[in-house]
Order: sequence, then C-alpha cells, then structure tokens
Amino acid sequence: MAAEPALKLNEQVTINPKTLRAVESSYARCLNKNGFLNRFYEIFMASHPDVKPRFAHTDISAQIQLLRHGLMSVFMFAENNPIGQKALTRIRGTHQRTNINIPPMLYQYWTDSLIKTVSEFDGQFSADLERSWRQVIQPATDYIKSGYEG
Repeated sequence: MAAEPALKLNEQVTINPKTLRAVESSYARCLNKNGFLNRFYEIFMASHPDVKPRFAHTDISAQIQLLRHGLMSVFMFAENNPIGQKALTRIRGTHQRTNINIPPMLYQYWTDSLIKTVSEFDGQFSADLERSWRQVIQPATDYIKSGYEG
C-alpha cells in the first residue's frame, strides 16, 4: 500500500509571506550572477555517489531549464498557487519509483546542494536566510517524496 502524501493538493502550505519573499529575492540575486544553476549541478553531482550516474545521459542545458521551472513551482507551491501545486504533482509523478526512480533519500542532497550553491552566490546569505530557504523547500520536497511508491 502506498504511503499517504505528506500534503494533499487541497491542503494549504503555511509559509510566512515575508519568508517566501526573502527566498525569492535571494534566488533573484543568485540568478543575477553567471553560472548559478550550473554550479548547483556541479555541487549536487558531487554530493552523493548515486547522483552523478542519474545524469549520465542528460542534456544539462535542458535540465537547467527544468530546474529553473521547478524552483519557480516550489515558490508557487509555497504560496498555495494551483499552478505550483499542479507542477509539483507532475514532478512527483515523474520522480516516482516506476518512472525516473529518484529515491527519497536523495532529496536531502538536492536541498543541501542548493543551499550550498546559494551560500556561494548570494552575498546576503546568512543563517536566517538558510532557514528560510529550508522552510520554503521542505513542504515541496516532502510532497514529491511522498509519491515515490506511486
């Protein structure tokens, strides 16, 4: 029997709007510097031995665009925006065991790699901003992970 999702589509994510705005501003600062998303993939692929092989036949340019859309979907999900919810439901489906098979344990490496990359690219990075990023990301990754078994 499949585990129940940590968050059902009709449930509301509770993220302080100020927290979300701080993360969105941080993300914008990161994107204003060349190489942010490429650097993320460098860090992520080195974060765990199971990560890099998953990208062996991946067009990284296309993957970077998917990441850009995925992060925007995470932000919309945090706002309880139906478009963000639908996008994360799609990602949840593609990442499950029977599709591209992304084990739930790898999401912590994804999150930590993103935070590390932000810390390198955002000159205003702080412990408080790191907490804000994690607060925004966690409900989305929990939702995606909860669909792993299908």
